[in-house]
Amino acid sequence: METIRTCISFLASGAAKSIARLARERLSPFGVTPIQFAVLQAVSEAEGGTASDIGTTLTIDSATIVGVIDRLEGCGLVRRERSGRDRRIHRLVLTDDGSRRLPEMRAAMDGLNAEIDAALGGAARTARASLTRLSALTRTMKGP
Repeated sequence: METIRTCISFLASGAAKSIARLARERLSPFGVTPIQFAVLQAVSEAEGGTASDIGTTLTIDSATIVGVIDRLEGCGLVRRERSGRDRRIHRLVLTDDGSRRLPEMRAAMDGLNAEIDAALGGAARTARASLTRLSALTRTMKGP
């Protein structure tokens, strides 16, 4: 590394912070955070999944996912339903309010994605592919 400004960790962290700030701004009118939106979207995509399923999909630890779901349940956007086969298991479903509000949130995030893609121009597809590869790489790399 020549300088801190060329360090991949510094660059990735800075990009993540910038995008997270923009996402927070876009989602604030809906009263949700980016992680809450991600969980809502994941529940929508896998309705009836468990907190563990959603946490695995989003690579969120169990303590964090439970807290996010608690907040979303408190806001009336998701609910836990006991599994008919195993009462210890709770399935997650969007409430009517969650189903009604999620499309507007998606539209806000789609707009953000479009703006970032436009800012990246022809490099947008390559950037997304690189981020996908980096995400997979970090799950397979071992520390010292």
